[in-house]
Amino acid sequence: MKTVLLPYDGSDTAKRALQYLIDLSKDYSGFSVHVLNVQFDPQIYGRSYTAFIGDALKQLREDTHKYAIDMAEQAAALLREAGINTTAHASVDTDIAFAVNELIKSQKCDSIVMGTRGMSGLGNLFLGSVATRIIHQVDIPVTLIK
Repeated sequence: MKTVLLPYDGSDTAKRALQYLIDLSKDYSGFSVHVLNVQFDPQIYGRSYTAFIGDALKQLREDTHKYAIDMAEQAAALLREAGINTTAHASVDTDIAFAVNELIKSQKCDSIVMGTRGMSGLGNLFLGSVATRIIHQVDIPVTLIK
């Protein structure tokens, strides 16, 4: 484990995954972390699409991206405080698992540490739907934190 991806949404399990990495760094040094916060891309459906709605949607997307950056930076700051080389990433996408997969490829991550359930409140009974999709779509080891 040299380059770890931490998908981070601020949920309790994401915070525990972050703490797991901090604790791990006390015994095992030399790994770096890429923190990724993905926010759902706001969409407007239908034919009545005016210039006002377009401008409002553009502003909403910009605000959403700024929020994603802030979330990722908050987590990255805690990891840096613990002495872990960390980079923050943000994405606004309709498919969180796709965004995770893209970052794995671009940053050459060799493992993922993530919480089992996120902030959505939607999902499966025992394991969150996003975690389930990521597990099935990636080709690298995934450590799940409850």
